[in-house]
Amino acid sequence: MIIPVVLAVLAGRWQMALGYIVLSGAVFAIEMVCMNSFQGVVAIVVGATMGLIARVLPTAMMGYVTIITIKVSDLMAALERWHMPRPVVIPLAVILRFLPTAFEENRAVATAMEVRGLTVKAVGVKSWVEYRTVPLIIATVNAGEELAQAALTRALGAPLRPSRIADVGFRLYDGIMLAIAAAGLAIWIWGG
Repeated sequence: MIIPVVLAVLAGRWQMALGYIVLSGAVFAIEMVCMNSFQGVVAIVVGATMGLIARVLPTAMMGYVTIITIKVSDLMAALERWHMPRPVVIPLAVILRFLPTAFEENRAVATAMEVRGLTVKAVGVKSWVEYRTVPLIIATVNAGEELAQAALTRALGAPLRPSRIADVGFRLYDGIMLAIAAAGLAIWIWGG
């Protein structure tokens, strides 16, 4: 659970790291209170939900840190250096490029709806969902087409592997993070 915090701080995302710590603490506290102090179906459901969130949150944070820190060219160079097959490398590169674009489009649609006064209260749930999803689908499809054109322009589908100028390798930070992860795994396995 600490590794995403360390990586977010190293990436300069202090607010995200602090928010992750606060949210994790709150989720664990609610889980413990529900499991230890209360009885009944509601306590079990809330406690189980908080437990699930607590176990998924580190993975989500790690995914966020991965998306904001890894450059597509570095990812492709590293995966090709590991001799990963192209049917694995290309989809990962496209996903890494597409996700931030989809989040930007989502924010743009939300801002446009807010400016026009299209709230749930003003237009109703059914219309609000329609007003939100239709432009988002169109924008993401257009973004996907642009990414596909960019991939073709860069010859991602070519049979030969292109040369890469990205400098990838195992460095000191990688060794430190691997040691921390191995120590955490060992503590978890042997019940420390």
